[in-house]
Amino acid sequence: MKLHPIAAAIALAFSATAVMIPAAAAADKAVRKGGATVTGVEFTSTPAPNSTAEMAVTYTRSSAIVSYGDGSRKVFPLTHHTLFRPGERIGSSEAGLVVDHAGRPIMASAPDGKGEQARGPFHAYAPDANSLIRVRDGKVEKLFLVTQYEYHTEAPLASGKGTMELYAQLPASMSLAALAQDRRSGALKATQLASIDMSGIGGLWIPCAASLTPWNTHLAGEEYEPNARQFEREPLESMNLYLGTPGKTASEGGANPYRYGHLVEVKVGADGTAQPVKRYAMGRLATELADVMPDERTAYMGDDGRDTMLFMFVADKARDLSTGTLYAAKWEQRSAQGNDGGGSANLKWIRLGHSHEAEVKTLVDRGIRFSDIFETATPADVKANPEQFRDFKPVFVYEGQGGKGAPGSGMKQEVTYLKLKPSMETAAAFLESRRYGAMLGATSEFTKMEGVTHNAEDRKLYVAMSYIEAGMLDGQNGERPQDHIKLKGDAKDFVCGGIYQAHLSGAQRDSTGEAIKSEWVAATLDALLLGARKPFGQPRGAYDTCDTERVANPDNIKYSSGMRTLFIGEDSGNHLNNFLWALNIDSGNLARLLSAPAGGEHTGLQVVPNLGGHTYIMGNIQHPGAANDLKKYPEAIKVELRKKIDQRGSIGYLGGLPAFGPQSR
Repeated sequence: MKLHPIAAAIALAFSATAVMIPAAAAADKAVRKGGATVTGVEFTSTPAPNSTAEMAVTYTRSSAIVSYGDGSRKVFPLTHHTLFRPGERIGSSEAGLVVDHAGRPIMASAPDGKGEQARGPFHAYAPDANSLIRVRDGKVEKLFLVTQYEYHTEAPLASGKGTMELYAQLPASMSLAALAQDRRSGALKATQLASIDMSGIGGLWIPCAASLTPWNTHLAGEEYEPNARQFEREPLESMNLYLGTPGKTASEGGANPYRYGHLVEVKVGADGTAQPVKRYAMGRLATELADVMPDERTAYMGDDGRDTMLFMFVADKARDLSTGTLYAAKWEQRSAQGNDGGGSANLKWIRLGHSHEAEVKTLVDRGIRFSDIFETATPADVKANPEQFRDFKPVFVYEGQGGKGAPGSGMKQEVTYLKLKPSMETAAAFLESRRYGAMLGATSEFTKMEGVTHNAEDRKLYVAMSYIEAGMLDGQNGERPQDHIKLKGDAKDFVCGGIYQAHLSGAQRDSTGEAIKSEWVAATLDALLLGARKPFGQPRGAYDTCDTERVANPDNIKYSSGMRTLFIGEDSGNHLNNFLWALNIDSGNLARLLSAPAGGEHTGLQVVPNLGGHTYIMGNIQHPGAANDLKKYPEAIKVELRKKIDQRGSIGYLGGLPAFGPQSR
């Protein structure tokens, strides 16, 4: 991909930021104390906020208690550090700046239904995923931080009369920061910053979470894919803003909805350049993120929204996500309650198709439309003439952003009858993965499936189910044509969400009877950790509806093998202040590590072990104090407390931890 001249100049500036790689012997010594190796890590719990001052800020009071093989223990107090905030200028660029295809700041939103426009420039106050990437240049190691910004929260109207909510109303952005490390204290500092040029892939759509691949690239998800059925008839104005094609549908030369809702892989070079590529062969869905297994071929993808699916991609070759086979899971229930009350199931994998991304991208480039892939009918059509529509299959799934059931739309999803047009199997599998998966019998009842992460030693996959509700509950299936998941329990507990775990193994076959070419296939799915309603009389968290002392609505999750700990970031409408938790998977101990300002969400989780003798838990706070997140609370919260919150969000990390494991790249 060609570099803009500005990007090339910034790359030269980046190349000056470097640290020396310590010798292997020094790295090994860093994980020891008095010759004793680390045998266990536990965290003390930070108290929940108990005052207005605490509700308005990010804070931790936790410590890590590290046990060593010689019987000794050491306490390491944690500290929270902010690297930068959206809108801050670092070097020649502003963090989170929303730009068009030429790198120019966008100065006005598209008009809303009343003709109103929000006034720019815009700096997205919802920083999401981070990847701290270490790039070697000879004997020198350079540190870079890729950060993606999910959306901007709200901005003043050009008329000066109020504000406009801007979720999905603007293109998104991603930045690359050069970092410097103080080897003695472990402190990190951003020294340069640049926007990553997305013009070669048509811009970036609502990037959510991400992971660092085993081969050191940033793998980002574009969440809540645009509903191609709707945007066949209407212009996709947020991306038209990026392309400079206002008012145009895809057939008129405007933004094509099928270009968005994919995985985006970003490779960072030692010269500070970043090359993004869309991975069309991995399917199109409401991708929270993709997590790659140790075989460097198998990846799992959380599908956010309600009435969604669990997807798996198996690449043909290691470290190459351009070609492979896409699968969707079918839940075959073993228990309605399971050991922890959240149910348990065996998983069967429905084969959707095999393709190369060039084949899928060609379909998009040629302007394929939803109506080219499917014939459609309504329930009324089918009822009136069942014989005419006997080959149509009923589908009830999340349709994508902008369609019925889209986040914040207030509209209900409904059954649609679909029939695949001839020779459209590849288009359906990779551009309408959820709809096609439902037609083939995959389970489409999952609600708010968020982050996924894996534990290689125990061969476990962890899946966050932020809200467990609707079609996942027994007797609540409504008009859904399938009823695979039938959980029994209290809906007021289930709405607080939970974490599921899957066992990974080989020698499995897909729905066609063909062997799945992976040793990391999820065979089961069982509840690991559940939230619960707030108990009567709980002293803290007066505005919480879920238990303040338990995880509520988990979203962003990452596992650390060195600490044997699952880190869980909340995105909860049931906790006024969202928390970052640490779950020790051996002891089961759960500790609150970090409290976000009211309305803020914990994002950007990444565990960086043994960077120069220090371990970091990268983490961001997005949309703190956003009006939409606080609107249900009383005036004391949504007005007075909101005034005390820095609403820009933050990009940062938890520090104070020693090295765990060998020096990582």
